[in-house]
Amino acid sequence: MSKYLIGSAFASLIIGIIARIFFELASIPLPFSLGWIDFCIVLCTASSLGLSVYSLVLKKYPDTKEMLPLFSVIVCAVIVSSYLVLRYQDTYQTSLSILVTGVFVGMGWWIQSITSAAHSRRTHTLNIIMSSRTSTEYQTQSRNMSKVFRASAVPSELAEWRVDPHKDEFRDAEVPQDIKEALDGSVYILNYYEFLAQGIKFRDLDDCLLRECFSNILAGLERRNFHLIVEAQKSDQKAYEGVTRLTKEWCGESVVEKYRANPANAPIGPLFPGKEEVQMIMSAKRKSPAPVTSIHSAPKQDEPPGHQHGQSAD
Repeated sequence: MSKYLIGSAFASLIIGIIARIFFELASIPLPFSLGWIDFCIVLCTASSLGLSVYSLVLKKYPDTKEMLPLFSVIVCAVIVSSYLVLRYQDTYQTSLSILVTGVFVGMGWWIQSITSAAHSRRTHTLNIIMSSRTSTEYQTQSRNMSKVFRASAVPSELAEWRVDPHKDEFRDAEVPQDIKEALDGSVYILNYYEFLAQGIKFRDLDDCLLRECFSNILAGLERRNFHLIVEAQKSDQKAYEGVTRLTKEWCGESVVEKYRANPANAPIGPLFPGKEEVQMIMSAKRKSPAPVTSIHSAPKQDEPPGHQHGQSAD
């Protein structure tokens, strides 16, 4: 878009110069003074320079994009003011020079402060990324989550149990230890990405660097923990709002945002444990007084007690 505006401004400038030369040489009587054409030429020149400065500075210093339009307008205003002062009020040339110097010094200082802040933000972001790679707690929680939910999503019943395990409907539930650890790991990782999202929102972390590192991971994380996020948002609408916002910005779509009202149709892939295993977990205390340690190691009901867990019948 800026290229078209710059091209239009330069084209208008060239047309204005040609028209000025033509009317000057042809001596054609005009209903207005040639000074108006001169003013239009100066205005086109100011617009061309202002847009060019905007494009060049934005390309070299992307972090200046918020306030750069204001400075571009100021540059245009200074150019037009300089023309008017030099042509009609030359007694203000000293004031004009002070104004021009102050504007460009202020703009240079502003760009320097913005770039310094951006450099500090990137350094801080890189340190956070590297610390997650070396954090024992982060890696442990990530492995706990991946062991169970690597290629599957959390069922809604387990998500509801994890958010509020004290409901009456869960009084007979006995969740295996590996699934408990996986759910805790999922919540830990979700909280970590929520922290990153809030850091980006308040400009404490660099969005571009985190996007390059985590955009692919975040899409799968939201999908696998769809029901966990939905259940958490039922009690607190702001829960994981940063995760859903980042997923939409980085990946183009948030499954939670799109299917929150209709979770049954959410394309989150297979659930684990399956429906029958979840029902067994939710009613484990009614069926057996012994605690369930893992759905993969639960004793078979038709085996004699002496053959459980590798014990001898003798």
